[in-house]
Amino acid sequence: MDKTSLQMLFGVLLGVFLLALIVITVVYVRRKLADKREEALRDLDLMQEEAIREEQSQSKGYWINRDDIEDENQAHLLRYYHYFDNIDECIHDLIVEMYDCGFVRTEEIFVAAYGEEALTPDSFIYMTDADCDLEKAKAALPPVSEKNQKIIYDLWCSYVEKLLDTVEIHTTDANRDIIKDALMVYGRKKITILLRSPE
Repeated sequence: MDKTSLQMLFGVLLGVFLLALIVITVVYVRRKLADKREEALRDLDLMQEEAIREEQSQSKGYWINRDDIEDENQAHLLRYYHYFDNIDECIHDLIVEMYDCGFVRTEEIFVAAYGEEALTPDSFIYMTDADCDLEKAKAALPPVSEKNQKIIYDLWCSYVEKLLDTVEIHTTDANRDIIKDALMVYGRKKITILLRSPE
């Protein structure tokens, strides 16, 4: 073998060695990155569980909307838990949730109070907070009869029942009863309050 053949053979062997070294390095780095990613996800799950335990120990309870959870594996995720430090805070949040989820049918309440003919495009129910005539329209609403107030209250109770079928409230039984009673009592408020979300 002459010198050029040896140099070529050496060059080819060196190229194959370098290529093998690159492939091994890429595989090794990928495996290490995957392991680190898995470890980071485990750490994140542990941090979330620890945060949940800490929040639970410092709060009176929490509620969760089962419809917000896309699948059962997400039930542990912190973003679905709505913690409360006092009962009033929970009641307010659940009432807002009733409006946000569409359980409260404001048109239905308005029709129960004033009849179908009162539901016009310029009626109070369709006004926004930015409308300059809102306060005037609110003041112009006639009083609701006792019979219609009973109908509105029954509607409200059905909305509360839909909410309670959708959310889980994790607190003591006594607190849960107080929350349910307060949600029901809210339905006795003036119609101008019931037609707007408290948010």
